[in-house]
Amino acid sequence: MVKKNDYIIFIKRKKGVPLLKKMVGLLFITVLVLSLNVLSKDSSILASSDPIQIDGNDKPGNEQLPDELKELKQFKLELDDSSLESGSYHDGTIHIDFHDSKTFDWQSDIGIKYVFVKGGNAGNLYSYNQEDTMDYELNAPKNNGEQQADIGHITFYYEEEPAQLFENPVIGNGADPWIVRHTDGYYYYTNTTGNNITIWKSKTISGLQNAESKVVWTPEQGAPNSAHIWAPEIHFIDDKWYIYFAASGGDMEKQRMHVLESETSDPFSDYSYPEGTIYGKITTPSDKWAIDGTILEMDGEYYFAWSGWEGDVNVRQDIYIAPMANPWTISGERVELSRPEYDWEKIGEPLINEGPQFLRNNDGELFLIYSASGSWTDDYKLGMLTFTGSDPLDPDAWEKSSEPVFEKDPEVGVYGPGHNGFFKSPDGTEDWIIYHGAKFQGSGWDRNVRMQKFTWNDDGTPNFGKPVATGTLLEVPSGEQAGTLTPALPVGHKFEAEDATVNRASIVENTSASNGAKVGYIDYADSFIEFDVDLPAGDYTLKVRYANGMGEPSSHHVSVNDNPMGEVIYNSYGWDSWYFAEKDISLDSQENKIRLTKGNLFAEIDFIELVPKNPEFRYEAEHAKLSNVTIINTFAVSNKQKVNFTSNDSNLEYRINVEESGTYNLHLTYSNDTNDISTQEVIINNNELGEIEFPPTGDKLDNVSIPVELEAGIQTITLSQNTGELALDYMQLTQ
Repeated sequence: MVKKNDYIIFIKRKKGVPLLKKMVGLLFITVLVLSLNVLSKDSSILASSDPIQIDGNDKPGNEQLPDELKELKQFKLELDDSSLESGSYHDGTIHIDFHDSKTFDWQSDIGIKYVFVKGGNAGNLYSYNQEDTMDYELNAPKNNGEQQADIGHITFYYEEEPAQLFENPVIGNGADPWIVRHTDGYYYYTNTTGNNITIWKSKTISGLQNAESKVVWTPEQGAPNSAHIWAPEIHFIDDKWYIYFAASGGDMEKQRMHVLESETSDPFSDYSYPEGTIYGKITTPSDKWAIDGTILEMDGEYYFAWSGWEGDVNVRQDIYIAPMANPWTISGERVELSRPEYDWEKIGEPLINEGPQFLRNNDGELFLIYSASGSWTDDYKLGMLTFTGSDPLDPDAWEKSSEPVFEKDPEVGVYGPGHNGFFKSPDGTEDWIIYHGAKFQGSGWDRNVRMQKFTWNDDGTPNFGKPVATGTLLEVPSGEQAGTLTPALPVGHKFEAEDATVNRASIVENTSASNGAKVGYIDYADSFIEFDVDLPAGDYTLKVRYANGMGEPSSHHVSVNDNPMGEVIYNSYGWDSWYFAEKDISLDSQENKIRLTKGNLFAEIDFIELVPKNPEFRYEAEHAKLSNVTIINTFAVSNKQKVNFTSNDSNLEYRINVEESGTYNLHLTYSNDTNDISTQEVIINNNELGEIEFPPTGDKLDNVSIPVELEAGIQTITLSQNTGELALDYMQLTQ
């Protein structure tokens, strides 16, 4: 939702300026800000066109209504003076804010295709090109006297769809990510490129990989900021964008912070150095080595924080802060807030605290999250300072946590997570962290970009949890897509490349690959990987898990039992960042040989997966609606996550679309590492079906099943813990 306070204004009082002139200037700025807020409502998250006036009502038989409405679900809200109340409706999925009896805004957790607003003898039908989750200032049509009619009822039309998923990495090659969501409804993203400033623009976070981008600034050759351009950040201040970045003339011992100013309020506009600066350099009077600059706004004042050296020798990087007079000028001496002191901050030399980022919770409490230990090590991680005073320039006002708040998890192959940013989901209900991680164990500065949702502890501190494994399917941020159903994932058959016949290529151990190994160096015309596939004849989707760092698409030729099937194309997202390429194939016998042979350029292969054209489906426990449970990351289960039930108030709820009414077998894949039988109550559409038992399994997975009667349409299946403990992997339904 558009926020009214997304604009930051620097107002600096100048000696001798008349009071009236200052008031006029302030009034002008206020009008400008209000105008920008109005203009921001024209973003593409809103209605695709002006409403269509419909005579009469939106009842069946009104030929003015689109035929599509007959197939959609609806929620109708009847209104009168006593029921005109802003709040959440339709089981909390739709929130309505009434301006008065004639106008309202709405926001929804479900994708809305149409909204009908009835008033008087007619109604306005608002339509949306894509299923949207919010809109502003809807009303009924004017009456014959051209007076705005009071709203009689509102009908929301929608179609339930599965929640949309994504997987990490969201950027296959990259480090030092920074992202901000602007009032135009777009996310603007940047990361270290080394030789320029590039900005990406995307409506969705999960779409960053293929988002529109622009190189907005390239340095002058030989300038003191022409090399080692690191960790840019973009901030919208006083109707302009400011880009803060570290750079030098080629000598990394001379890194300094610099700033660029946009010509307009468009992030893709031209940039230049702010007036009065030399190559945009932003520094303190002591002018020491500096990188990773960021901004804090607090109580109308602005502060600059960064990582720097105490002296002129690379012994240690500390976190500093200083006051600002304007977006390009530091107005006082620096103050040290943090230096490496705990053992977990001292892995690798020189010792490092860097990448400061400010974070506030919903109560306004302030935290500084920073990266610690060597960025080239597997032990790069996040630490935290908590602001406990009143002056951010007072070192005693910051309390350092004695333990890291986010670190590697070798159990799921994640190493070196750090240098992060924060962002809100499009609907403002979720907090997310974006960060880079090592592509594999020991990869050093070869990194990619990941993101995941985080929560808050009872004491108000952030709870980042553990980093999620790459390849884990996660739900997109709330508001990107309004799916309400649990995603149905097709069950495929997986074949590891290292277990296949490999000719003139090499098996390489690598922790980024699914089973700790990949096949690379498929470099010659007769190089191939041949998989023995024992599956029933039929049509399949061949999914190839590949990595391509060529900078342009590459390919392999596909054959089945020596019959050519064409090429599979691999887009380039970076080496050791794994993605799927797909191709339809047919198997004509039970025993088959599928061969991938070198095509254009080069690629590496992790595994292949064959998915039948009419597959069975599984419903992951972590994609259900969860209550009082814990998600555990592990390679031992299907989506590298399982859900732990540990108390009697633990439960989850699947919402699924059943195609046909009938008797189904409900299968649950689980583990129970206790010595006791655990039990859960199975509830379908609020009707208790019965109890199901989960015997002990040790450290292995097993499954149990129960017959259930299901009607066609949307069904709710709830599993509520009764006794014991267990971990649930996924559910399947078969007939």
